[in-house]
Amino acid sequence: MIEQLTRDEILHLRHSVLRPGLPEDTARYPADADPDAFHLAARDADGTVISCVSFYPEALEGEPAWRFRGMATAPGQRGRGVGGELLEAGVAEVVRRGGRLVWCNGRTSARAFYERHGFTARGEEFDSPPAGPHYVMVRPLDPHPPRS
Repeated sequence: MIEQLTRDEILHLRHSVLRPGLPEDTARYPADADPDAFHLAARDADGTVISCVSFYPEALEGEPAWRFRGMATAPGQRGRGVGGELLEAGVAEVVRRGGRLVWCNGRTSARAFYERHGFTARGEEFDSPPAGPHYVMVRPLDPHPPRS
């Protein structure tokens, strides 16, 4: 089940997956405090957060957009579709809020995952220490998705 949580409720997973061995503050992002930001998570049957992502408004090259950051899934939960489900729930919420473009700085190792979800790489690969190589991944949004 996907739910909206606070940054503090997802911080442990975000830190342990994305910034292991670094201070916890490296997993806190300034935009977490944006009043329009939202944080989504999936829990396992025991209630433990197993996947998370944060979305907030941030223009891309001057174009109004929503950025997501801190997408993390616990290692033992990967490959089961929970990350994709979480990403799509976030995209749907961005559309509900009127967003027309969503983007992230995606790790090169996750590029195929983003492409499966309709994202394309914009520009060249770049290094983002300490995480390593990344691409800007973008997805235009249809403000009127088909109803199922």
